Amino acid sequence: MEIKLKNGKKVNAYPLIPAQHLMLYLSEHHSTDAPVLNIVTGYYWQGEFDTAVMKEALYEAMDRCEAMRLRFTKRPFKKVYQYLADKHEIEIIEEDISSMPWDEAHEFLKNRSHSIIDMWDKPVNEIRIMHLENNYHGIYMKLHHLAFDGYSSKLFLADALAIYLHKKYGSAYPKPMKSYIEMVEKELQYKKSEQHKKDKEFWTGTIKNTTEPIYTDYVRPSRLLQQRIEKKKPNLRKAEVLDANPESRTIKFSLDAETSERLIRMCIEKGLSVPCVLMMGMRSALSSFNDNEKDISYKIMVNRRATLLDKKSGGVRMHFYSMRNIVEPEMTFTEAVRVIEKAQTEIFQHSNISPMEAVILRHLAMKTGTRYTYECITFSYHPHFPMPYHGEEMKNTSRGFWYNNDSSVQPLYLTVMHRAYDNGLDFNFEYRIVNSPLDELHHFYDKIHDTLVMGLENPDVKVSEILEKIKEDKVK
Repeated sequence: MEIKLKNGKKVNAYPLIPAQHLMLYLSEHHSTDAPVLNIVTGYYWQGEFDTAVMKEALYEAMDRCEAMRLRFTKRPFKKVYQYLADKHEIEIIEEDISSMPWDEAHEFLKNRSHSIIDMWDKPVNEIRIMHLENNYHGIYMKLHHLAFDGYSSKLFLADALAIYLHKKYGSAYPKPMKSYIEMVEKELQYKKSEQHKKDKEFWTGTIKNTTEPIYTDYVRPSRLLQQRIEKKKPNLRKAEVLDANPESRTIKFSLDAETSERLIRMCIEKGLSVPCVLMMGMRSALSSFNDNEKDISYKIMVNRRATLLDKKSGGVRMHFYSMRNIVEPEMTFTEAVRVIEKAQTEIFQHSNISPMEAVILRHLAMKTGTRYTYECITFSYHPHFPMPYHGEEMKNTSRGFWYNNDSSVQPLYLTVMHRAYDNGLDFNFEYRIVNSPLDELHHFYDKIHDTLVMGLENPDVKVSEILEKIKEDKVK
């Protein structure tokens, strides 16, 4: 549709797509003054660096990426629309903080990343060329979560680096990006499809056509047990977990490169899904925390990028869904992973629906308000995303950073991603500081780690044996 902006200019505008609706709703519902919509990253390497060429490459990459021209407006009737400006109008800033110690510099960048982005009729993204101590240089990006997600931010970075290497060293020029608007138009057609009806039936059925799930917690005493007592409902199976304070912190646990590589190799050899193996570690930890409960529910992030248009159009495509799996104690590690894979496949088949609509459908079936949940944690896995490089020094010294915004719309969010320099796995727990004792997170990771190592050493180990190994008196 055509709308008139405050300055009188007429533009072609589009409604928000479901992933954007979700992000905007969560930010407004849980906190209007916290930077939950900031996605801030840095990518740096040591050695040769040409600032002038990098600036040219970044401007060229922005010209190729429609999402860099994305604008948001509240017109008419204060409804949010999106449109493309004629130019990105983003000025690349160069900043030298090489006099700061390494850790102090990154803490400085993280804290500065907390400022709220003014998202109305203005550029919503910020790009800087950074110079850090010990001859490290690179790119800092503060992006708006309605314009980018983790995948599309990496894709933009890779495109800029490829252009830089082409200009500097004659490497191959990257292939064109795809149209953001074409992707939006495709998204908006979904609600008219037969698949939308099937997806609605599926998500209603996850409550109506099965036994009731049960909430499992990673904190003690469990919020479910507390609320059973407070509400005098001994059979209560759902819990209220969100509080008004979105303040969060992130703690990272690193799996060594050798064990990470063995784990990935086992998945390839046995045809197992890497994220499902990681979820096996997570659900085993939840089971252990909850008296070896075999019925575990959590939320997973689905980044919907199956086609070339999906992958190269930028934007945000993250959907979050409830996922339940029941694992019997006599199952082997591999059999349990197959159960998780089956549940994941069902989610993928019905992941075009708006996650907000899926939540509403489930809660209508539950006959409760949306404050109730069966999940205490959300899981996401970022597959290895190889960045282009020139020479061994650039490859071996490359370091990627996610600068946490210290605000979360959920109690606990586990993101597993690969390190840039050795491909090892990092487990990043973003936790709301209310009712989230750090000791429990250390125990939680220990249980995940021990489960994965046991499955790696013996894929036929029984689930009951795993739970016996990681029970409370065995925690390190």
